[in-house]
Amino acid sequence: MDESLIYELTMPKWGLTMEEGTILEWLVNEGEEVTPETEVLEVETDKSSQAIEVPAQGILRRIIVPAGETAPVGTLLAIIADPSVSDQEIADRISRSGDPGEEAIAVVEPIAEETHLPGQSPVTENFLPLSGIRTAIARTVTSGWTIPQFPVTIAIDMTKAENLYRRVKETGIQLSLNDLIIRAVAVALQKFPLANASFADDKYILHPEINISIAVGLADGLLMPVIKDCQKLSLQQLATRSRELIERARNTTTTEEDLSGGNFSISNLGMFGVEEFAALVPPGQAAILAVGAMSDEPIVKDGQVVVSRRMRVTLSADHRIVDGAYSAGFLAELKSILETAQALES
Repeated sequence: MDESLIYELTMPKWGLTMEEGTILEWLVNEGEEVTPETEVLEVETDKSSQAIEVPAQGILRRIIVPAGETAPVGTLLAIIADPSVSDQEIADRISRSGDPGEEAIAVVEPIAEETHLPGQSPVTENFLPLSGIRTAIARTVTSGWTIPQFPVTIAIDMTKAENLYRRVKETGIQLSLNDLIIRAVAVALQKFPLANASFADDKYILHPEINISIAVGLADGLLMPVIKDCQKLSLQQLATRSRELIERARNTTTTEEDLSGGNFSISNLGMFGVEEFAALVPPGQAAILAVGAMSDEPIVKDGQVVVSRRMRVTLSADHRIVDGAYSAGFLAELKSILETAQALES
């Protein structure tokens, strides 16, 4: 048989961390024609969902893994072949491939277990499988927990930064307070490059670009899209890029490129009224900044009690790369940038 007449569609590997994907929908039915760049199916990974295009032309002869099932990377999903290829040849090809869809893929049904004490009605507990995103989060935080890390917290007077935010908004530019924080972090990292580094094989990897991951909460987890080259972006450019990435994350249309390459992370729970918290350092990064809510606090300034707009941030850092004094220096620089607000507009 001419090998060019048959094409094996397998589960692709998008990014270094992808291990499996879930088939959301077959966009082409068995027996229908497929041409190059036809979107054949939609796959959800632990980070995003994307349509798969194929370079082949022919007929979708056999769907091996149906919609709704999860398959490891490399699993044979379908066979596309020329009409001249016989059904027996298709079956032989599937057999030679081992049809991992039969062995490696299992639909995990909810398991019900009844528990009750004597004299009480049974209580049914449902055990449900983790979604792709929750599975990825479980792996990431388990890996992150092994990083030797420590938190350092500082309080920042956000009065001038908040005034700048209002002035910029009045000009019609779409901006969030988190954008100001991202901008301030990008400026501070240029003076404290170890906080923008990675640890691998007993050495530091210093990254020339400042790529900041931002935590975006979803209904069943979170994504960490990455704003690339923050050191080159103006405040308005950064705000635009941030808004685009957040919208794609919430619509689950992010790509692997959107979610890869982060060197530093920011997680902001201030909108939920959380005053202070510590976040886990993501694997492959040196630090993450946890941002709390702003609130009015009385402080003594020049001998007078005044009301200040205070915000607490906590830097969790990989102790293999960053020491306490270095973390304190970074936070002091960040505090100065936000309290003066002078370097934020440039």
